[in-house]
Amino acid sequence: MSSIGSQNTEAGENISLPAPNSTRRHDLDALRAIAMLLGICLHAIAAYAGILWVVMDSQQDGIFLKTLVFIHGFRMQLFFLVSGFFTALLTSRYGSFGMLANRAARILLPFVVCVLALIPIIKVVNVLALSDTASHPQLPLFRAIGQGNAKVVQDLLDKGQPSILEEPWKRLNLTPLTWAVICESEPIVRLLLDRGANPMATSFGGENPLTIACMLGRDDLLKLLVEKGGDPLKATGTEKLPWKAAHQNPDESGTMIWLARGKWPKDMTALNQGRQAVIEYLDQCYRSSGSIPPPPRISGSPNGPPEMEKLPNFMQGYFSWLASDNMEIKIGGLKINLLQDSSIDHLWFLWFLWWFCLIHAGLSGIIPIFGLRMGNSIGLYPGLLAAVGLTLCLQTFMSLDYHPSVMKYVIGPDTSSGFIPKPHVIMYYAVFFFFGSWYFRIGDHECRLGQYWRVALPVAVLVVFPLLFVVQGDRLQNSILQTLFTWLMVVGTIGLAHRIFRTESKWFRYLADSSYWLYLMHVPLVIGCHWFLYYWPIPALIKITLVLMITLSILLVSYELFVRHTIVGRILNGKNPLKYPK
Repeated sequence: MSSIGSQNTEAGENISLPAPNSTRRHDLDALRAIAMLLGICLHAIAAYAGILWVVMDSQQDGIFLKTLVFIHGFRMQLFFLVSGFFTALLTSRYGSFGMLANRAARILLPFVVCVLALIPIIKVVNVLALSDTASHPQLPLFRAIGQGNAKVVQDLLDKGQPSILEEPWKRLNLTPLTWAVICESEPIVRLLLDRGANPMATSFGGENPLTIACMLGRDDLLKLLVEKGGDPLKATGTEKLPWKAAHQNPDESGTMIWLARGKWPKDMTALNQGRQAVIEYLDQCYRSSGSIPPPPRISGSPNGPPEMEKLPNFMQGYFSWLASDNMEIKIGGLKINLLQDSSIDHLWFLWFLWWFCLIHAGLSGIIPIFGLRMGNSIGLYPGLLAAVGLTLCLQTFMSLDYHPSVMKYVIGPDTSSGFIPKPHVIMYYAVFFFFGSWYFRIGDHECRLGQYWRVALPVAVLVVFPLLFVVQGDRLQNSILQTLFTWLMVVGTIGLAHRIFRTESKWFRYLADSSYWLYLMHVPLVIGCHWFLYYWPIPALIKITLVLMITLSILLVSYELFVRHTIVGRILNGKNPLKYPK
Protein backbone atom coordinates (compact mmCIF):
# COMPACT_ATOMS: atom_id res chain seq x y z
CA MET A 1 0.00 0.00 0.00
CA SER A 2 1.15 3.53 -0.68
CA SER A 3 2.26 5.54 2.33
CA ILE A 4 1.43 8.91 0.76
CA GLY A 5 -0.22 11.15 3.31
CA SER A 6 0.88 8.97 6.22
CA GLN A 7 -0.15 10.67 9.47
CA ASN A 8 1.39 9.82 12.86
CA THR A 9 -1.22 9.93 15.59
CA GLU A 10 -1.35 10.16 19.37
CA ALA A 11 -0.58 6.61 20.34
CA GLY A 12 2.27 6.09 17.96
CA GLU A 13 0.40 4.83 14.91
CA ASN A 14 0.80 5.63 11.22
CA ILE A 15 -2.41 5.83 9.25
CA SER A 16 -2.79 6.34 5.52
CA LEU A 17 -4.81 9.38 4.53
CA PRO A 18 -6.24 8.73 1.10
CA ALA A 19 -7.23 12.33 0.50
CA PRO A 20 -4.35 14.33 -0.98
CA ASN A 21 -5.84 17.66 0.11
CA SER A 22 -5.43 17.00 3.83
CA THR A 23 -2.88 19.19 5.55
CA ARG A 24 -0.20 17.31 7.44
CA ARG A 25 0.24 18.51 11.04
CA HIS A 26 3.88 17.66 11.79
CA ASP A 27 3.63 19.97 14.80
CA LEU A 28 1.06 17.75 16.50
CA ASP A 29 3.15 14.66 15.69
CA ALA A 30 6.01 16.33 17.53
CA LEU A 31 3.86 17.38 20.49
CA ARG A 32 2.70 13.80 21.04
CA ALA A 33 6.31 12.64 21.29
CA ILE A 34 7.27 15.57 23.51
CA ALA A 35 4.39 14.83 25.91
CA MET A 36 5.51 11.19 26.17
CA LEU A 37 9.16 12.10 26.74
CA LEU A 38 8.23 14.73 29.32
CA GLY A 39 6.46 11.95 31.22
CA ILE A 40 9.71 10.01 31.42
CA CYS A 41 11.49 13.16 32.63
CA LEU A 42 8.80 13.72 35.25
CA HIS A 43 9.21 10.22 36.66
CA ALA A 44 13.00 10.52 36.57
CA ILE A 45 12.78 13.71 38.66
CA ALA A 46 10.25 12.33 41.16
CA ALA A 47 12.80 10.60 43.44
CA TYR A 48 14.58 13.92 44.02
CA ALA A 49 11.57 16.26 44.31
CA GLY A 50 10.51 15.48 47.89
CA ILE A 51 7.18 13.89 46.94
CA LEU A 52 5.86 10.49 47.96
CA TRP A 53 7.60 8.14 45.52
CA VAL A 54 8.88 4.56 45.46
CA VAL A 55 12.49 5.67 46.01
CA MET A 56 12.85 8.95 47.92
CA ASP A 57 16.48 9.98 47.69
CA SER A 58 18.07 12.19 50.34
CA GLN A 59 19.54 14.30 47.53
CA GLN A 60 16.52 16.60 47.09
CA ASP A 61 15.99 20.15 45.97
CA GLY A 62 12.91 22.38 45.75
CA ILE A 63 13.76 23.27 42.14
CA PHE A 64 13.01 19.69 41.12
CA LEU A 65 9.61 19.82 42.82
CA LYS A 66 8.79 23.00 40.90
CA THR A 67 9.99 21.38 37.67
CA LEU A 68 7.84 18.32 38.33
CA VAL A 69 4.63 20.24 39.03
CA PHE A 70 5.34 22.56 36.10
CA ILE A 71 5.34 19.56 33.75
CA HIS A 72 2.35 17.98 35.49
CA GLY A 73 0.40 21.21 35.08
CA PHE A 74 0.02 20.91 31.30
CA ARG A 75 1.59 17.73 29.86
CA MET A 76 -1.31 15.29 29.84
CA GLN A 77 -3.81 18.02 29.04
CA LEU A 78 -1.81 18.72 25.88
CA PHE A 79 -1.56 15.00 25.15
CA PHE A 80 -5.31 14.43 25.38
CA LEU A 81 -6.02 17.45 23.16
CA VAL A 82 -3.73 16.00 20.48
CA SER A 83 -5.35 12.59 21.03
CA GLY A 84 -8.79 14.04 20.43
CA PHE A 85 -7.57 15.73 17.26
CA PHE A 86 -6.30 12.48 15.77
CA THR A 87 -9.33 10.50 16.93
CA ALA A 88 -11.53 12.90 14.95
CA LEU A 89 -9.17 12.56 11.99
CA LEU A 90 -9.51 8.77 12.08
CA THR A 91 -13.28 9.03 12.36
CA SER A 92 -13.49 11.39 9.38
CA ARG A 93 -11.47 9.00 7.20
CA TYR A 94 -12.69 5.58 8.28
CA GLY A 95 -15.90 6.15 10.19
CA SER A 96 -16.60 5.36 13.82
CA PHE A 97 -16.19 1.60 13.46
CA GLY A 98 -12.93 2.00 11.58
CA MET A 99 -11.68 4.37 14.26
CA LEU A 100 -12.62 1.92 17.02
CA ALA A 101 -10.92 -0.95 15.19
CA ASN A 102 -7.77 1.15 14.93
CA ARG A 103 -7.99 2.22 18.57
CA ALA A 104 -8.56 -1.35 19.74
CA ALA A 105 -5.34 -2.41 18.03
CA ARG A 106 -3.27 0.61 18.99
CA ILE A 107 -4.61 1.34 22.49
CA LEU A 108 -6.76 -1.43 23.99
CA LEU A 109 -4.52 -4.36 22.99
CA PRO A 110 -1.28 -2.77 24.33
CA PHE A 111 -3.16 -1.79 27.49
CA VAL A 112 -4.39 -5.32 28.17
CA VAL A 113 -1.01 -6.90 27.39
CA CYS A 114 0.85 -4.43 29.61
CA VAL A 115 -1.61 -4.79 32.50
CA LEU A 116 -1.10 -8.57 32.43
CA ALA A 117 2.65 -8.64 31.75
CA LEU A 118 4.26 -5.30 32.65
CA ILE A 119 2.31 -4.13 35.71
CA PRO A 120 3.25 -7.22 37.80
CA ILE A 121 6.93 -6.54 37.02
CA ILE A 122 6.53 -2.91 38.06
CA LYS A 123 4.87 -3.93 41.33
CA VAL A 124 7.68 -6.35 42.17
CA VAL A 125 10.37 -3.75 41.39
CA ASN A 126 8.48 -1.16 43.47
CA VAL A 127 8.22 -3.44 46.50
CA LEU A 128 11.87 -4.47 46.36
CA ALA A 129 13.16 -0.93 45.82
CA LEU A 130 10.99 0.64 48.52
CA SER A 131 11.67 -2.10 51.07
CA ASP A 132 15.42 -1.80 50.57
CA THR A 133 15.77 1.99 50.46
CA ALA A 134 13.33 2.64 53.32
CA SER A 135 15.07 0.15 55.61
CA HIS A 136 18.59 1.45 54.86
CA PRO A 137 18.77 5.17 55.73
CA GLN A 138 21.60 7.16 54.19
CA LEU A 139 22.26 9.26 57.31
CA PRO A 140 24.43 7.61 60.04
CA LEU A 141 22.14 8.62 62.92
CA PHE A 142 19.06 7.15 61.26
CA ARG A 143 20.98 4.04 60.30
CA ALA A 144 22.00 3.49 63.94
CA ILE A 145 18.42 4.07 65.13
CA GLY A 146 17.13 1.55 62.59
CA GLN A 147 19.65 -0.99 63.86
CA GLY A 148 18.58 -0.34 67.46
CA ASN A 149 22.15 0.57 68.43
CA ALA A 150 21.69 3.02 71.32
CA LYS A 151 25.45 3.30 71.96
CA VAL A 152 26.20 4.49 68.42
CA VAL A 153 23.24 6.88 68.60
CA GLN A 154 24.62 8.37 71.83
CA ASP A 155 28.11 8.71 70.32
CA LEU A 156 26.72 10.48 67.24
CA LEU A 157 24.70 12.86 69.41
CA ASP A 158 27.74 13.61 71.57
CA LYS A 159 30.00 14.32 68.58
CA GLY A 160 27.45 16.10 66.38
CA GLN A 161 26.05 19.60 66.39
CA PRO A 162 22.99 20.29 68.57
CA SER A 163 20.91 20.61 65.38
CA ILE A 164 21.43 16.90 64.61
CA LEU A 165 18.66 16.13 67.11
CA GLU A 166 16.04 17.73 64.84
CA GLU A 167 17.75 17.34 61.47
CA PRO A 168 15.22 15.41 59.35
CA TRP A 169 15.79 12.54 57.00
CA LYS A 170 14.62 14.09 53.77
CA ARG A 171 13.00 10.88 52.58
CA LEU A 172 9.80 11.61 54.52
CA ASN A 173 10.98 14.60 56.54
CA LEU A 174 11.29 12.33 59.56
CA THR A 175 13.09 13.57 62.67
CA PRO A 176 15.31 11.10 64.55
CA LEU A 177 12.63 10.79 67.27
CA THR A 178 9.89 10.05 64.73
CA TRP A 179 12.10 7.40 63.13
CA ALA A 180 12.84 5.85 66.54
CA VAL A 181 9.09 5.56 67.24
CA ILE A 182 8.52 3.98 63.82
CA CYS A 183 11.28 1.49 64.63
CA GLU A 184 9.61 0.89 68.04
CA SER A 185 12.87 1.31 69.94
CA GLU A 186 11.92 2.40 73.47
CA PRO A 187 15.53 2.89 74.73
CA ILE A 188 16.40 5.18 71.80
CA VAL A 189 13.10 7.08 72.09
CA ARG A 190 13.91 7.72 75.75
CA LEU A 191 17.48 8.74 74.92
CA LEU A 192 16.37 11.25 72.29
CA LEU A 193 13.69 12.72 74.56
CA ASP A 194 16.21 13.09 77.38
CA ARG A 195 18.41 15.03 74.95
CA GLY A 196 15.52 17.42 74.23
CA ALA A 197 13.94 16.02 71.04
CA ASN A 198 10.60 17.60 70.12
CA PRO A 199 7.77 15.07 70.55
CA MET A 200 5.40 17.20 68.45
CA ALA A 201 7.56 17.54 65.29
CA THR A 202 5.54 16.62 62.18
CA SER A 203 6.69 14.57 59.20
CA PHE A 204 5.89 14.63 55.48
CA GLY A 205 2.45 13.08 55.95
CA GLY A 206 1.49 15.36 58.83
CA GLU A 207 2.07 12.67 61.45
CA ASN A 208 4.06 13.20 64.64
CA PRO A 209 5.63 10.74 67.13
CA LEU A 210 2.42 10.57 69.17
CA THR A 211 0.14 9.68 66.25
CA ILE A 212 2.61 7.03 65.07
CA ALA A 213 2.84 5.50 68.55
CA CYS A 214 -0.97 5.30 68.54
CA MET A 215 -1.03 3.65 65.10
CA LEU A 216 1.41 1.03 66.34
CA GLY A 217 -0.53 0.40 69.53
CA ARG A 218 2.47 1.33 71.70
CA ASP A 219 0.96 2.85 74.82
CA ASP A 220 4.36 2.72 76.54
CA LEU A 221 5.89 4.98 73.87
CA LEU A 222 2.84 7.26 73.92
CA LYS A 223 3.04 7.72 77.71
CA LEU A 224 6.77 8.42 77.46
CA LEU A 225 6.19 11.07 74.78
CA VAL A 226 3.45 12.70 76.88
CA GLU A 227 5.69 12.62 79.95
CA LYS A 228 8.33 14.56 77.99
CA GLY A 229 5.98 17.30 76.80
CA GLY A 230 3.85 15.76 74.06
CA ASP A 231 0.19 16.82 73.92
CA PRO A 232 -2.06 13.82 73.14
CA LEU A 233 -5.11 16.04 72.54
CA LYS A 234 -3.53 18.44 70.04
CA ALA A 235 -3.96 17.97 66.31
CA THR A 236 -1.09 18.44 63.89
CA GLY A 237 -1.14 21.06 61.14
CA THR A 238 -2.93 18.57 58.89
CA GLU A 239 -5.55 17.79 61.55
CA LYS A 240 -4.01 14.42 62.51
CA LEU A 241 -4.95 13.41 66.05
CA PRO A 242 -3.58 10.58 68.22
CA TRP A 243 -7.18 9.55 68.91
CA LYS A 244 -7.95 9.19 65.20
CA ALA A 245 -4.63 7.42 64.62
CA ALA A 246 -5.58 4.82 67.23
CA HIS A 247 -8.81 4.14 65.33
CA GLN A 248 -7.24 4.12 61.87
CA ASN A 249 -7.85 1.12 59.63
CA PRO A 250 -5.06 -1.36 60.54
CA ASP A 251 -4.33 -2.03 56.86
CA GLU A 252 -3.85 1.70 56.26
CA SER A 253 -1.54 1.92 59.27
CA GLY A 254 0.42 -1.09 58.10
CA THR A 255 0.86 0.46 54.66
CA MET A 256 2.03 3.75 56.16
CA ILE A 257 4.58 1.98 58.37
CA TRP A 258 5.79 -0.04 55.38
CA LEU A 259 6.21 3.13 53.32
CA ALA A 260 8.19 4.72 56.15
CA ARG A 261 10.27 1.77 57.33
CA GLY A 262 10.21 -0.69 54.45
CA LYS A 263 8.80 -3.36 56.73
CA TRP A 264 5.24 -4.32 57.62
CA PRO A 265 4.45 -4.40 61.38
CA LYS A 266 5.54 -7.79 62.71
CA ASP A 267 2.40 -8.72 64.63
CA MET A 268 -0.91 -7.14 63.57
CA THR A 269 -2.74 -8.98 66.37
CA ALA A 270 -0.46 -7.40 68.98
CA LEU A 271 -0.92 -4.04 67.24
CA ASN A 272 -4.71 -4.24 67.52
CA GLN A 273 -4.50 -5.35 71.15
CA GLY A 274 -2.09 -2.54 71.96
CA ARG A 275 -4.49 -0.03 70.43
CA GLN A 276 -7.09 -0.89 73.06
CA ALA A 277 -4.66 0.18 75.78
CA VAL A 278 -3.86 3.35 73.78
CA ILE A 279 -7.56 4.19 73.40
CA GLU A 280 -8.19 3.70 77.12
CA TYR A 281 -5.27 5.98 77.99
CA LEU A 282 -6.38 8.68 75.53
CA ASP A 283 -9.96 8.47 76.82
CA GLN A 284 -8.64 9.18 80.32
CA CYS A 285 -6.67 12.16 78.96
CA TYR A 286 -9.79 13.62 77.36
CA ARG A 287 -11.93 13.12 80.46
CA SER A 288 -9.22 14.61 82.69
CA SER A 289 -9.26 17.73 80.53
CA GLY A 290 -13.06 17.92 80.68
CA SER A 291 -13.53 17.24 76.98
CA ILE A 292 -15.03 14.47 74.88
CA PRO A 293 -13.01 12.58 72.25
CA PRO A 294 -14.16 13.01 68.63
CA PRO A 295 -16.12 10.15 67.05
CA PRO A 296 -13.82 7.51 65.55
CA ARG A 297 -13.77 6.80 61.86
CA ILE A 298 -16.51 4.44 60.72
CA SER A 299 -15.64 2.11 57.86
CA GLY A 300 -17.12 3.45 54.63
CA SER A 301 -17.71 6.91 56.17
CA PRO A 302 -14.27 8.51 56.60
CA ASN A 303 -13.82 11.79 58.39
CA GLY A 304 -12.87 14.55 55.97
CA PRO A 305 -10.60 17.54 56.63
CA PRO A 306 -12.10 20.80 57.92
CA GLU A 307 -12.05 22.23 54.39
CA MET A 308 -14.87 19.81 53.50
CA GLU A 309 -17.28 21.66 55.79
CA LYS A 310 -17.09 24.75 53.57
CA LEU A 311 -18.11 22.85 50.43
CA PRO A 312 -21.62 22.29 49.06
CA ASN A 313 -23.32 19.11 50.28
CA PHE A 314 -23.04 17.36 46.91
CA MET A 315 -19.25 17.86 46.89
CA GLN A 316 -18.96 16.64 50.49
CA GLY A 317 -20.92 13.53 49.58
CA TYR A 318 -18.87 12.95 46.44
CA PHE A 319 -15.49 13.13 48.18
CA SER A 320 -16.77 11.05 51.11
CA TRP A 321 -17.66 8.37 48.55
CA LEU A 322 -14.22 8.66 46.91
CA ALA A 323 -12.44 8.26 50.24
CA SER A 324 -14.56 5.33 51.38
CA ASP A 325 -14.02 1.62 50.86
CA ASN A 326 -17.27 1.19 48.90
CA MET A 327 -15.37 0.35 45.71
CA GLU A 328 -13.10 -2.15 47.45
CA ILE A 329 -13.12 -5.78 46.38
CA LYS A 330 -11.31 -8.85 47.68
CA ILE A 331 -9.48 -11.30 45.44
CA GLY A 332 -8.25 -14.09 47.67
CA GLY A 333 -6.60 -12.30 50.57
CA LEU A 334 -5.86 -9.19 48.50
CA LYS A 335 -7.96 -6.06 48.87
CA ILE A 336 -8.20 -3.81 45.81
CA ASN A 337 -9.84 -0.40 45.82
CA LEU A 338 -11.00 -0.03 42.22
CA LEU A 339 -11.06 3.76 42.52
CA GLN A 340 -7.98 4.55 44.59
CA ASP A 341 -5.37 1.82 44.18
CA SER A 342 -2.72 2.33 41.49
CA SER A 343 -3.75 -0.90 39.81
CA ILE A 344 -2.87 0.21 36.28
CA ASP A 345 -0.05 2.56 37.23
CA HIS A 346 1.13 4.80 34.36
CA LEU A 347 -1.15 3.03 31.87
CA TRP A 348 -4.17 5.00 33.06
CA PHE A 349 -3.91 7.28 30.03
CA LEU A 350 -4.60 4.34 27.68
CA TRP A 351 -7.62 3.35 29.73
CA PHE A 352 -8.95 6.91 29.59
CA LEU A 353 -8.29 7.09 25.83
CA TRP A 354 -10.23 3.93 25.16
CA TRP A 355 -13.26 5.25 27.05
CA PHE A 356 -13.01 8.57 25.23
CA CYS A 357 -12.90 6.78 21.88
CA LEU A 358 -16.03 4.79 22.75
CA ILE A 359 -17.85 7.97 23.76
CA HIS A 360 -16.60 9.74 20.63
CA ALA A 361 -17.92 6.93 18.43
CA GLY A 362 -21.25 7.04 20.23
CA LEU A 363 -21.58 10.79 19.83
CA SER A 364 -20.61 10.58 16.16
CA GLY A 365 -23.52 8.20 15.62
CA ILE A 366 -26.09 9.90 17.84
CA ILE A 367 -25.59 13.61 17.10
CA PRO A 368 -26.53 13.42 13.37
CA ILE A 369 -29.82 11.72 14.30
CA PHE A 370 -30.95 14.97 15.92
CA GLY A 371 -29.84 17.06 12.97
CA LEU A 372 -26.84 18.48 14.82
CA ARG A 373 -23.30 18.83 13.55
CA MET A 374 -19.94 18.19 15.19
CA GLY A 375 -18.45 20.85 12.97
CA ASN A 376 -17.44 24.47 12.97
CA SER A 377 -20.71 26.16 13.86
CA ILE A 378 -18.88 27.66 16.87
CA GLY A 379 -15.91 29.92 16.26
CA LEU A 380 -12.42 29.06 17.47
CA TYR A 381 -12.25 31.54 20.33
CA PRO A 382 -15.80 31.00 21.67
CA GLY A 383 -15.03 27.28 21.64
CA LEU A 384 -11.75 27.87 23.47
CA LEU A 385 -13.49 30.07 26.03
CA ALA A 386 -16.09 27.36 26.67
CA ALA A 387 -13.33 24.77 27.19
CA VAL A 388 -11.52 27.08 29.62
CA GLY A 389 -14.73 27.57 31.58
CA LEU A 390 -15.36 23.83 31.84
CA THR A 391 -11.76 23.28 32.90
CA LEU A 392 -12.14 25.86 35.67
CA CYS A 393 -15.29 24.18 36.98
CA LEU A 394 -13.53 20.82 37.21
CA GLN A 395 -10.30 22.33 38.56
CA THR A 396 -12.22 23.36 41.68
CA PHE A 397 -12.60 19.63 42.48
CA MET A 398 -8.85 18.99 42.50
CA SER A 399 -6.77 18.36 45.65
CA LEU A 400 -9.86 17.63 47.74
CA ASP A 401 -9.69 13.83 47.59
CA TYR A 402 -8.64 12.77 51.10
CA HIS A 403 -8.26 9.03 50.67
CA PRO A 404 -5.01 7.98 52.45
CA SER A 405 -3.43 6.63 49.23
CA VAL A 406 -3.93 9.83 47.22
CA MET A 407 -0.82 11.50 45.80
CA LYS A 408 -1.43 15.24 45.72
CA TYR A 409 0.38 17.75 43.53
CA VAL A 410 0.67 21.44 44.27
CA ILE A 411 -0.27 22.18 40.66
CA GLY A 412 -2.27 20.16 38.18
CA PRO A 413 -5.09 17.62 38.27
CA ASP A 414 -5.51 14.70 40.65
CA THR A 415 -4.24 11.26 39.70
CA SER A 416 -6.52 8.35 38.83
CA SER A 417 -4.85 5.03 38.11
CA GLY A 418 -7.49 2.60 39.32
CA PHE A 419 -9.66 0.39 37.14
CA ILE A 420 -12.59 2.74 37.77
CA PRO A 421 -11.62 6.30 36.77
CA LYS A 422 -12.39 8.99 39.30
CA PRO A 423 -15.29 10.93 37.75
CA HIS A 424 -13.87 14.42 38.28
CA VAL A 425 -10.50 13.42 36.80
CA ILE A 426 -11.78 11.69 33.67
CA MET A 427 -14.23 14.54 33.06
CA TYR A 428 -11.37 17.02 33.39
CA TYR A 429 -9.30 15.29 30.71
CA ALA A 430 -12.40 14.78 28.58
CA VAL A 431 -12.59 18.55 28.15
CA PHE A 432 -9.19 18.53 26.43
CA PHE A 433 -9.87 15.39 24.39
CA PHE A 434 -13.16 16.63 22.97
CA PHE A 435 -11.79 20.12 22.43
CA GLY A 436 -9.08 18.46 20.33
CA SER A 437 -11.72 16.56 18.38
CA TRP A 438 -13.67 19.76 17.76
CA TYR A 439 -10.44 21.58 16.88
CA PHE A 440 -9.79 19.08 14.06
CA ARG A 441 -13.24 19.73 12.63
CA ILE A 442 -12.83 23.50 12.37
CA GLY A 443 -9.77 23.01 10.12
CA ASP A 444 -7.31 25.39 11.77
CA HIS A 445 -4.46 24.53 9.38
CA GLU A 446 -2.75 27.88 9.97
CA CYS A 447 -2.77 27.30 13.73
CA ARG A 448 -4.68 30.39 14.78
CA LEU A 449 -5.10 28.65 18.13
CA GLY A 450 -1.42 29.12 18.92
CA GLN A 451 -0.65 32.31 17.03
CA TYR A 452 0.01 34.28 20.22
CA TRP A 453 2.50 31.77 21.65
CA ARG A 454 5.15 34.49 22.07
CA VAL A 455 2.88 36.08 24.68
CA ALA A 456 1.22 32.96 26.11
CA LEU A 457 4.37 31.07 27.08
CA PRO A 458 6.24 33.92 28.84
CA VAL A 459 3.10 34.91 30.75
CA ALA A 460 2.49 31.30 31.82
CA VAL A 461 6.09 30.67 32.88
CA LEU A 462 7.13 34.01 34.33
CA VAL A 463 3.87 35.37 35.76
CA VAL A 464 1.15 32.76 36.32
CA PHE A 465 3.33 29.85 37.49
CA PRO A 466 5.07 31.83 40.30
CA LEU A 467 1.72 33.29 41.39
CA LEU A 468 0.35 29.79 41.92
CA PHE A 469 2.62 29.36 44.93
CA VAL A 470 1.61 32.76 46.32
CA VAL A 471 -2.15 32.05 46.29
CA GLN A 472 -1.86 28.38 47.21
CA GLY A 473 -4.13 28.82 50.24
CA ASP A 474 -6.97 30.49 48.30
CA ARG A 475 -8.89 27.77 46.43
CA LEU A 476 -10.80 30.06 44.04
CA GLN A 477 -7.81 32.18 43.02
CA ASN A 478 -5.60 29.12 42.75
CA SER A 479 -8.15 27.29 40.56
CA ILE A 480 -8.42 30.29 38.23
CA LEU A 481 -4.65 30.60 37.92
CA GLN A 482 -4.15 26.87 37.45
CA THR A 483 -6.70 26.85 34.63
CA LEU A 484 -5.05 29.88 33.07
CA PHE A 485 -1.58 28.32 33.36
CA THR A 486 -2.70 25.05 31.79
CA TRP A 487 -4.38 26.61 28.77
CA LEU A 488 -1.65 29.19 28.21
CA MET A 489 0.90 26.37 28.16
CA VAL A 490 -1.24 24.16 25.93
CA VAL A 491 -2.00 26.78 23.27
CA GLY A 492 1.48 28.24 23.61
CA THR A 493 3.24 24.93 22.99
CA ILE A 494 0.93 24.23 20.04
CA GLY A 495 1.91 27.57 18.53
CA LEU A 496 5.62 27.06 19.21
CA ALA A 497 5.52 23.54 17.75
CA HIS A 498 3.77 24.85 14.64
CA ARG A 499 6.57 27.37 14.26
CA ILE A 500 9.39 24.83 14.71
CA PHE A 501 7.98 21.66 13.13
CA ARG A 502 6.50 22.96 9.89
CA THR A 503 8.25 20.20 7.92
CA GLU A 504 9.07 16.65 8.81
CA SER A 505 12.36 15.87 10.52
CA LYS A 506 13.42 12.25 10.07
CA TRP A 507 15.33 12.28 13.33
CA PHE A 508 12.37 13.62 15.27
CA ARG A 509 9.96 11.39 13.42
CA TYR A 510 12.01 8.38 14.50
CA LEU A 511 11.91 9.60 18.10
CA ALA A 512 8.18 10.23 17.79
CA ASP A 513 7.57 6.69 16.56
CA SER A 514 9.65 5.23 19.38
CA SER A 515 8.12 7.41 22.10
CA TYR A 516 5.08 5.17 22.58
CA TRP A 517 7.31 2.17 23.33
CA LEU A 518 9.63 4.30 25.48
CA TYR A 519 6.79 5.53 27.64
CA LEU A 520 5.08 2.18 28.04
CA MET A 521 8.25 0.46 29.23
CA HIS A 522 10.17 3.14 31.12
CA VAL A 523 8.78 2.84 34.67
CA PRO A 524 10.61 -0.29 35.94
CA LEU A 525 13.86 0.98 34.45
CA VAL A 526 13.47 4.42 36.02
CA ILE A 527 12.66 2.92 39.44
CA GLY A 528 15.56 0.50 39.07
CA CYS A 529 17.93 3.38 38.30
CA HIS A 530 16.63 5.35 41.29
CA TRP A 531 17.30 2.32 43.45
CA PHE A 532 20.75 1.70 41.97
CA LEU A 533 21.83 5.34 42.45
CA TYR A 534 20.26 5.70 45.90
CA TYR A 535 23.51 4.99 47.74
CA TRP A 536 25.72 7.13 45.49
CA PRO A 537 26.82 10.38 47.23
CA ILE A 538 26.45 12.56 44.12
CA PRO A 539 24.22 15.59 43.41
CA ALA A 540 20.61 15.02 42.37
CA LEU A 541 21.07 16.69 38.97
CA ILE A 542 23.76 14.17 38.05
CA LYS A 543 21.55 11.32 39.26
CA ILE A 544 18.62 12.57 37.15
CA THR A 545 20.89 12.82 34.11
CA LEU A 546 22.15 9.28 34.65
CA VAL A 547 18.61 7.95 35.12
CA LEU A 548 17.52 9.47 31.81
CA MET A 549 20.64 8.41 29.91
CA ILE A 550 20.50 4.80 31.11
CA THR A 551 16.75 4.44 30.66
CA LEU A 552 16.52 6.03 27.21
CA SER A 553 19.61 4.22 25.92
CA ILE A 554 18.27 0.81 26.91
CA LEU A 555 14.80 1.51 25.56
CA LEU A 556 15.98 2.99 22.24
CA VAL A 557 18.19 -0.03 21.63
CA SER A 558 15.33 -2.38 22.53
CA TYR A 559 13.01 -0.45 20.21
CA GLU A 560 15.38 -0.78 17.27
CA LEU A 561 16.22 -4.44 17.84
CA PHE A 562 12.98 -5.94 19.14
CA VAL A 563 10.11 -3.60 18.29
CA ARG A 564 10.52 -1.44 15.20
CA HIS A 565 10.55 -4.20 12.59
CA THR A 566 8.46 -6.76 14.49
CA ILE A 567 4.79 -7.44 15.10
CA VAL A 568 5.05 -5.27 18.22
CA GLY A 569 6.16 -2.34 16.09
CA ARG A 570 3.33 -2.93 13.63
CA ILE A 571 0.81 -2.84 16.47
CA LEU A 572 2.26 0.30 18.05
CA ASN A 573 3.40 2.27 14.99
CA GLY A 574 1.72 0.88 11.88
CA LYS A 575 3.11 -0.94 8.87
CA ASN A 576 5.71 1.42 7.46
CA PRO A 577 8.64 2.16 9.81
CA LEU A 578 11.01 4.84 8.65
CA LYS A 579 14.47 4.14 7.35
CA TYR A 580 17.38 5.16 9.52
CA PRO A 581 17.60 8.93 9.85
CA LYS A 582 20.32 10.45 7.71
